[in-house]
Amino acid sequence: MKVIIAGGSGLIGSALATALLEAGHDPVVLSRHGRRAGNPASNGGTAAIRHVTWDPAQPGDWTTELAGAGAVINLGGASIGHWPWTKARKAELVGSRVTATRALVDAIRSLPEADRPKVFLSASGTDLYEGRDATPADETTAPADTFLSQLVLAWEAEAAKATELGLRVVLVRTSPVITPGAASLRIEALPFRLFLGGRLGSGRQWWSWIDGSDIVGIYLWALATERVAGPINATAPDPRQQADFARALGAVLHRPSWFPAPAFMIRLLLGDQATLAIGSRRVWPTAALAAGYAFKRPRLEDSLRAALAPGAPRT
Repeated sequence: MKVIIAGGSGLIGSALATALLEAGHDPVVLSRHGRRAGNPASNGGTAAIRHVTWDPAQPGDWTTELAGAGAVINLGGASIGHWPWTKARKAELVGSRVTATRALVDAIRSLPEADRPKVFLSASGTDLYEGRDATPADETTAPADTFLSQLVLAWEAEAAKATELGLRVVLVRTSPVITPGAASLRIEALPFRLFLGGRLGSGRQWWSWIDGSDIVGIYLWALATERVAGPINATAPDPRQQADFARALGAVLHRPSWFPAPAFMIRLLLGDQATLAIGSRRVWPTAALAAGYAFKRPRLEDSLRAALAPGAPRT
């Protein structure tokens, strides 16, 4: 099956494209980096992942690639981790998600019905649940009233419009990914490597996560499982309070966890973006578990150990 991956040139998209190729699919990556070939298949090295230039603001070859595809996976979106969150940066975060998703759905709408994909898997985020952690948040939990939550809602609203075109739509609400090469994990590990690691703020805030093998696994599973639709929390069934995460990270790196970073300093340094460090997100993968997804690495320590092992292969 031909599978289009929009915004698929990043760490997760590359791993997903490789997994699709190995499973016998024909992945086509839409990216801003132009046409190139890569990841030759093992069957003689003849098959490769194709990359096609993607500009959501302009029609082009990418729109014709959608015709006859069996599925579209939407991973587009500028990183929320880049600092600072100026007004212009926030507008970029919105545009790279909402506008790009709208462009994909509009391009699908322009196709004859017989040529349209059957499935639309769209990335989303668990920031929707910030602060809703008296009990673990599931897919029915009311959204928070924050910038990131409103961003997620607007993003998902555009993706959901594909249901009007007869596509099965899955909204993959993704927690931070633990995988070799992940920039966020590298930043989190650095203070520990320097013997300066510890909890952030009170350490009582909840931190949800997912292993790289499982974010790829959930996309493959959702693609193949016809009964899966709507929002699914792509998060491991092992949310931890941040102090516990810090201890686990220190233990895996054989470093102490004894230098707390006060919340007021984090807010002073990061402003609104401090929510990424001291905001609380206690999320549970209710829909995925109920529909039969089996996590490959459900335990935090195992995921950290696999990601941080010397020479660990990327997901």
